Amino acid sequence: MTRPIERLAVTTPPTTGLDEAGALRHQLADQLAAAGHLRTPAVDKALRTVPRHAFAPEVPPQKAYANDIVATCHSDDGRITSSISAPWLQADMLEAARLHPGHRVLEIGSGGYNAALIAELVGPTGGVTTLDIDPAVTDRATRCLAQTGYDRVRVVTADAEHLPVGIVPDGGFDAILVTVGTWDLPWFNALADGGRLVAPLRLHQYTWAIGFTKRDGALHSDEPLIVCGFVAVRGAGAWDANRRTVPGTGVHLSWEDGTPLPVDQLAPAFAREPFVAHTHVTVGGQEPFDTLTLYLAGALLSFCRLSVDPDDDNGVLNPPPEHWPGAAIVRGASLARLATERISDGDDGNGVYELVVHGYGPHGHLAAQEMAEQVQHWQRNHRAALCPRITIHPLADTGPTPATDDPHVFVKKHTRVTIDWPIIPGTAALLTDDEGHYLLHLRSANKPIWRPGQWALLGGNTERGETCDEAVVRELAEEIGLAVPDLMGFVTLDTLSANGSFKDRVRVYHGTLNTPVHEIELREGIHLRWTRIEETAEMTMDPGTAAVLHAHHNAHQPRGRRGGTLPVVEVREPRDHRSRSIIGAHLVLIRYGAVLLGKRHPSSAFAPSTWHLPAGHREGMESAVTCMVREAQEETGLRIAERDLSLVHVLDLLDPGSTIPRVGLFFAPSRWEGEPLVREPESCTEWRWWPLDALPEPIVEYTRVALAAISRGALYTPMGWS
Repeated sequence: MTRPIERLAVTTPPTTGLDEAGALRHQLADQLAAAGHLRTPAVDKALRTVPRHAFAPEVPPQKAYANDIVATCHSDDGRITSSISAPWLQADMLEAARLHPGHRVLEIGSGGYNAALIAELVGPTGGVTTLDIDPAVTDRATRCLAQTGYDRVRVVTADAEHLPVGIVPDGGFDAILVTVGTWDLPWFNALADGGRLVAPLRLHQYTWAIGFTKRDGALHSDEPLIVCGFVAVRGAGAWDANRRTVPGTGVHLSWEDGTPLPVDQLAPAFAREPFVAHTHVTVGGQEPFDTLTLYLAGALLSFCRLSVDPDDDNGVLNPPPEHWPGAAIVRGASLARLATERISDGDDGNGVYELVVHGYGPHGHLAAQEMAEQVQHWQRNHRAALCPRITIHPLADTGPTPATDDPHVFVKKHTRVTIDWPIIPGTAALLTDDEGHYLLHLRSANKPIWRPGQWALLGGNTERGETCDEAVVRELAEEIGLAVPDLMGFVTLDTLSANGSFKDRVRVYHGTLNTPVHEIELREGIHLRWTRIEETAEMTMDPGTAAVLHAHHNAHQPRGRRGGTLPVVEVREPRDHRSRSIIGAHLVLIRYGAVLLGKRHPSSAFAPSTWHLPAGHREGMESAVTCMVREAQEETGLRIAERDLSLVHVLDLLDPGSTIPRVGLFFAPSRWEGEPLVREPESCTEWRWWPLDALPEPIVEYTRVALAAISRGALYTPMGWS
């Protein structure tokens, strides 16, 4: 019942007559549109118009048009200080900004390319100001903008923390786009009422790109949160990570928001095995759970982030990835941190993981149970919500920063951030008449909707600001034009995937309606029907609806209840045994003695921040070769014909603790078209060619084993079998 991704229908302009860069530009736009990042014709046109390669002359066009960042400036120690952001993220942020011709826009963080995109969107009647603290960055942006015909963009060198006098137009900017990682939003007064602000905001070291609208004296989020990473803001707006090291352990704790605590007393805690608190909350191997970490950061006092030195023997069980510190809390001489344990392979072979909490120290078990309870609270009440709502108020210009212990409130230098977590996005109405019939409606089979072509209950998702009680009343009015006065909560319906991971939650209401079908105006759906319970066995029905009907039929209290906690009905989606086979296809792409590897996203449950081959699992009844062609296109954008693939290795793998073997098939192409692109940034952050004799660390162990076997000509390797 989640909102479908809006996708722009694109007719690709003919590439006849285009130069290489132009063809690459249209190819990139096609990829972004297909993935749902381009949703309006205006942003699509801008991406097809502005020559991205002209703003990255140091790299070849293929790299400039890859769906990845392009680093443009580095510090003396090699850190990236300025870059052109990944196109998928630029597109998402431009869509969130909702720019129109005539708008006056401020961009904070200059690369030139994004400012040119903005200039295309606001047109000659609009105005674009781009600002950066680094003269080298602004000089470069000025030069590139002039060379590409966008010299109407005003380029300013200044510290964004304090905007120069005269830069803000009368009434404020219509939109502000921030393209550097920022810990605070000091630009409230520079934004017009009703204006849009889109920024990558850091909360306890987590960064989300968030779209806000200014109204009623505050900024209100109204876009899904996008996990991302940006070059950090410099100058007066730079933040202090408040990083403390536990003596003699290589364990580091950071408090970016909130008051840092002493850590010296924690050293003995890591000398013993931790207490493990099981939450029984599961996630899939490719399923992000970043909203949980944001929830914990607000729900738990003294929340911090835990990282470890990768080469130290520090006693931390299952340490977090190097670039993705774990969620933790300190309680005196004890500590607890969130972790995962693989519990099964899952139908897709990517694994199912339980969220667990490790407790260290004399009272580690209590700290672990405290965090585990909050994980379970998030699961019960907030997990199925699309995203939280964030409201930001400016603080007074004078006076000390007030401290707060309020849950889900973060007080920063200039603003107060409040996060509101909506509870249960779905509602459904179980309507019965006095003769024991149930009112069901048939959903269209020809629309991209939840449960197409199946009989289901009436109802739908909550909308912004609604309670579930309000939502179910509105949905009935919209769907059948009727009010049901005696609606009361009946059950909470939880839908689990076939492997047991949580998918959806719906609050089901019961009410009485004695209106014949021919007198009911069906405004949404195909058909209405009053049905007896014994007739449902012959109907194609949503499994959740069937479970609710039988729960009501067998209930001692079938009329629902007011107040209190509703009983939970769990339904598990059926397995598709026809497609069940854990066979992985792996692409071995070798060029000039180097192999193509991708770095997995730091939030991945399987091998986070670890190098791996392009790979994937079979879907449905496709062959392994067909799977390899599809995965190569989906992950890297490379075009490979099946006839050009050769099997070079078979890995017969049994993971520790697993009961399901996995077979890895490794294919090498004799030729291919294109250059590798980051097509799935939520799974892979970059592609890179690595010499076969100098593979990176960390790398997936079976990938290392397979590449070594391929190098010596071995066709088959068993791994993990006793």
